[in-house]
Amino acid sequence: MSNNPKFSVTVEFTDFLGKVHRIVCNNRKKLAEANAFLRMFKTESVKINKILAEYPVVAGKFPKKYHSEIKRELATAGFSTVSNFLIGK
Repeated sequence: MSNNPKFSVTVEFTDFLGKVHRIVCNNRKKLAEANAFLRMFKTESVKINKILAEYPVVAGKFPKKYHSEIKRELATAGFSTVSNFLIGK
């Protein structure tokens, strides 16, 4: 039996909607893969949050007069499906 403790790491990430994603890694290779995968989500979340921060929020929602502008900006940044989810159709 080995004296080394078993390698187990949980990687957590909170996305722009507030959902927490947990990935359990049992070796260093899986940890590196999880970090590379989550790095992509982190950069996307930063871009989305930067775009959305430019607009006012009233009662937890974006006013209707800004919907078309927000959708246009998110679509030009490559997040057209996200814009449909955040604002609705």
